[in-house]
Amino acid sequence: MKAHVRYTISLDPTLAQYVEETRSRLGLTRSEVFALALRRLRELELAQGYRALARDADFLQDPLLDSGLEETLAETTWS
Repeated sequence: MKAHVRYTISLDPTLAQYVEETRSRLGLTRSEVFALALRRLRELELAQGYRALARDADFLQDPLLDSGLEETLAETTWS
């Protein structure tokens, strides 16, 4: 198991309060709140990249690769 990396960060008071409220509401540690947020950000970035790939002209020219990826990754109100 890899050791965790420790960071020191500064947040504006509004974000700091949100972290505390989220931590309390979900029963998480601060580290878990930040890890959850970063995982979600990574998922959003990957989905955006896949959507861009699905619109790429070179990608779309190969009928074997165009399997409706863009429709599958259609943006929702939360992405």
